[in-house]
Amino acid sequence: MIDFFHLNEDEFKRLLKFGVTGVANTLVDVGVYSLLSVALGVNVFFGQCCGYATGMLNSYLVNRKWTFQTSHRFFSLQLVRFIITNLAVLAVSLLLLKVSMDYFGMGKLVAKLATTCITLVLNFIISRLWVFR
Repeated sequence: MIDFFHLNEDEFKRLLKFGVTGVANTLVDVGVYSLLSVALGVNVFFGQCCGYATGMLNSYLVNRKWTFQTSHRFFSLQLVRFIITNLAVLAVSLLLLKVSMDYFGMGKLVAKLATTCITLVLNFIISRLWVFR
């Protein structure tokens, strides 16, 4: 398990890089989602899938090169783990969007932001412990 309270300098830098990358991925994700679902009126779940996939690709490319500086080939077990993780997190995000809008009456963008807060934490934990360990 990761001891977040006693990180060495290298691990702390890695955590910061992951955070910066996460912000960029979130901006890409929310931007695509907003363009499709809010501005163009495309189905919310289709917009979520497109936004999430775009952010996911950005995440993999940046995290493997910059954050974790991995030497794995692009197509590797690491990529398979990354895809599995992100498909599971995508499924959670779709469920959270549905619940947020249908049961809590949130608007499209507010539901997206609330969902993103939850899935960011989930994704970091799984990425650090399994994907990029």
